[in-house]
Amino acid sequence: MIVSMRLNLAKIDVELLESVRANPALIGTILFNGGQAPAGFQRETDMFGDDYRTLGAIAEGRAEAEHETAQWRKCCPWLAAATGEDGENDVEGYEFGYGPAFVLDPGQVTAVAQGLMSEGWGFGAVRRDTANGAYEGFADLGPFYAAAAREGKAVVGGVS
Repeated sequence: MIVSMRLNLAKIDVELLESVRANPALIGTILFNGGQAPAGFQRETDMFGDDYRTLGAIAEGRAEAEHETAQWRKCCPWLAAATGEDGENDVEGYEFGYGPAFVLDPGQVTAVAQGLMSEGWGFGAVRRDTANGAYEGFADLGPFYAAAAREGKAVVGGVS
């Protein structure tokens, strides 16, 4: 039985970040609600999604090739931070089906964007869905974080 796992990320304004910290249930509204988006959030341009199993397989393969170990979370700390796998920014009491949600403030987002670049992740050809402008697929992870850093935004996310 193959189970689907999806990495879901959203870039949000600092004001919305404060609301999320006060009410973590907003994370589900931001990431999964197809209805009214919270103020300061545009689903068309502020979302990232990718198959988490594929991302993990790519990261594991690269870690084995470059570091002779499959432990990508240790070999690629910025990728781990970008996907919430380092556990350092977990939201207490708010879990998806595959672990806790996480949140990164704008300073952390800038550090992650720079770290992803230094590790060589996701800065190839950007595949943007021209129909809705959404970031989709592994190659868009770095550009998603770079855009969030340029815009001074925070990031919330998790694996569903």
